[in-house]
Amino acid sequence: MSFISQTKTKRLLSVHGWSGALLGIVLYVVIFTGTVVVFEDEIETWSRGALVQSDGIGTRVDHHFRTAARQVDRRYYEEVSIFRPDAGHFQFLFHRHEIDETGQFLEPTVRLKVDAVTGEVLERWDGLRPDLPEDTASALRDFWVDLHVQLYLPNPYGAILVGVLGLVMMFAAVSGILIHKHLVRDVFLSPRTNARLVGARDMHVLAGSWGLPFAFVLAFTGAFFSLALTVGIPVMSSVAFDGDRQAMFQTLIGQPEDPDLTQAPLAALDFVVADARARTGADVTSIQITNYDSKGAEILVNMRPAPGRIAPQKLVFDGPTRRFEGVKPRIGQEPSAGASLFDLIGPLHFGDFAGMLSKTVWFGMGLAMAYVTATGMLLWTKRRENQPLWRGLRRWIVVVIWGVPFTMLMSAVFYFIALPAGDPGWWTPFGFFTSAALVLALGLRGAGVETRLRLANALVCMALPILRLLTGGASWSGALLAGIPVIIAVDVLFVLTGLCLLREHRRSARDCALSRTQEAAE
Repeated sequence: MSFISQTKTKRLLSVHGWSGALLGIVLYVVIFTGTVVVFEDEIETWSRGALVQSDGIGTRVDHHFRTAARQVDRRYYEEVSIFRPDAGHFQFLFHRHEIDETGQFLEPTVRLKVDAVTGEVLERWDGLRPDLPEDTASALRDFWVDLHVQLYLPNPYGAILVGVLGLVMMFAAVSGILIHKHLVRDVFLSPRTNARLVGARDMHVLAGSWGLPFAFVLAFTGAFFSLALTVGIPVMSSVAFDGDRQAMFQTLIGQPEDPDLTQAPLAALDFVVADARARTGADVTSIQITNYDSKGAEILVNMRPAPGRIAPQKLVFDGPTRRFEGVKPRIGQEPSAGASLFDLIGPLHFGDFAGMLSKTVWFGMGLAMAYVTATGMLLWTKRRENQPLWRGLRRWIVVVIWGVPFTMLMSAVFYFIALPAGDPGWWTPFGFFTSAALVLALGLRGAGVETRLRLANALVCMALPILRLLTGGASWSGALLAGIPVIIAVDVLFVLTGLCLLREHRRSARDCALSRTQEAAE
């Protein structure tokens, strides 16, 4: 017996359907952008166009580091980070930790961009770490990553929203496995081609069946990353450490509370890097030095995953003597099951544990999940298209499905146009939001929006490699000579995608023309 009237039940179902569809739209944006940034390193290499590809931090880092350190006040020696992007330079970050009168944790920072060959300081930034500008040549990669991580919303609200969507996706994956009556059979389902709607439903079921385990892994790890920093750490700090975040980090990361700050020279970093490479057989990705130029200095060397390993390692060396002190867990001070599990979360989410092979698999499965989300919303609204509101929602779902890739592509167009002028950090998001306004205008016009956006995506995809070359990007011959084939691979991928979309556009146009001819004959 139901205590709710039939009218109220219909209203609740309508609210349920609308909320699910709107949530699905945002979830599609997160999944699609996340699928693209699986190749964030390759995107950065391609968009920079620099014919220098870093194999990590190698030799000559010590001389450049010490030269740069002499230009920085000793107050910033508390912690130093060293990176080597794929652009022929080093990034040195000198920073210290402070707590202001309100109890907020601050990191005053000096960041230096140094030529990896000459040692010349190319750029310098001073200020609080979150406020420092990003490297302009990484603006496209950084914008796409930020779009995925927090939907370009203010921190921490965007990250919390993405984390909640991850939980929703995880629930959907688990419930899908539990209620799926023919999971094994549907994994080998052959889509029917005799009816377009039936074929679309079969493709939706097939992609969803293959993607359920992947969706759970991706949703769990993504929700962890989004909510751990925005919710988990503040709660842990408040409950377990009485709000003392610095004490919490010292416990989790294992930093000594009272290091010996007596002045002492640091061991040569070149020897430390060579030792770390010899011990692991992997390249060095970054170096952190705590309490530089003192007896209590410690050198933490972050490695790429060693051959046969999924997770990267962090090696610890004594600063003054370069004595190897062991492998440091990423969480806690001693190896544990929790630290081992934490080490797996990153590789499983980013799909970089087996190089290009695992990234390609993650990219393909991500596209499948985006397809399942998009077709699920379309099939749901198709059954209700006789109602004007649902018909309107279906149109806007189509706008989002085709508009998200178009706006991302247009942000790349504006990035390349602005790159020679040196200000892509502003023009990249400007291109995204300008094209988003254009997409919304097309959506308001109604009919033909899918056709127009599909054609626009095809044309922009094929134009991007040409635009990259015209704005100073590396040529294919130069990329081959420099041993950076990823530039060519990304160009080819864009061209092939554009050709596939153009072929689909022509096929759809023929089907529409044939349908109109048949209607006229009848």
